[in-house]
Amino acid sequence: MPPAFPETDFRAFGVAASTFFRHLMSDEALFDPEEKKRHFDWSWLAVRSRYRICAECNDGFKGLLANASDMWRADSGDEELTYRLERCIYVFFMSELSALESFGFCLYFLGNALRPADFPHFNKPGKITLEATSKAFTTTFPQEAITRHLADLLQNPEYTTISKFRNIMAHRAGGRRSIRAWNETQPDGTTIRKQEDTWHLPGSTQKLTFGDEMLQRYLDEMAAMLTTLAKAAHEFAENNQPAKAKP
Repeated sequence: MPPAFPETDFRAFGVAASTFFRHLMSDEALFDPEEKKRHFDWSWLAVRSRYRICAECNDGFKGLLANASDMWRADSGDEELTYRLERCIYVFFMSELSALESFGFCLYFLGNALRPADFPHFNKPGKITLEATSKAFTTTFPQEAITRHLADLLQNPEYTTISKFRNIMAHRAGGRRSIRAWNETQPDGTTIRKQEDTWHLPGSTQKLTFGDEMLQRYLDEMAAMLTTLAKAAHEFAENNQPAKAKP
C-alpha cells in the first residue's frame, strides 16, 4: 500500500471486527444466504484497493504531464494526451468516493453484527449508503467517536466536493483544460498579465487548479479522512469486543 494509507489502524480494525463474524469457511458462513462475512471482508478490501487505484492515477497523471508532447506544451491541443489525462482524473474521483463509501459499507455490516435490529438493510445492499450508516450509528451508538466522525465526514466540504465531481464525471465527459488570460491594471497604472489554468468541469462551481499536483491535493485529503475513520473504527471494534467467558 502507498505509505500515506493508515495501514496499521485499518488492518487492526479489520482484525478486531472479524471476531464478530463466523469464520469464512465455517458452516454458518458457508450457508449464510446474506453472506454477511463476505460483505464485510470485500468492502474492507475495497477501501484499500480504491485508495491504491487513486495513488496510481495520481502517479500516472504526473507522469503524463512530465512527458507531455510539444503540441501540448505549445497549448495547441493534444487529443490523445487529453484523453489519457481525463481517464486518470475520472478513475481517480470515482475510486476516491468509492473508498469512502466502501468504508461506510463495512461499518454498516459491523453494526449489524452488533445490533442486528438497528442495521436492517443487510439484505438490501443498495440501501447501505454513507448517510444510512451514519444515521444508524447516530441512533445506536451516539457516544462513539466513529459516529461523530461519520457525521462530520458527510458535512466535510472536501467530501461534498469529491461527491459533486464524481456525479458530474459519471454522466458526461470528464472535462478539459482551460487557460484564461487577462490584463489587470494596478493602482500605479501599470498592467500585469495574469493567467488562470484549470481543468474545467461543466456544471461545477468549484475549480480544479491544473498542474502536476492537481490530484495530489485530493489524495492527501483522502488519506487524512481515512486515517481519522480507521483510528475511530479500530477503537470502536476493540471497545465492543464480546466479554470473554470466565473459566
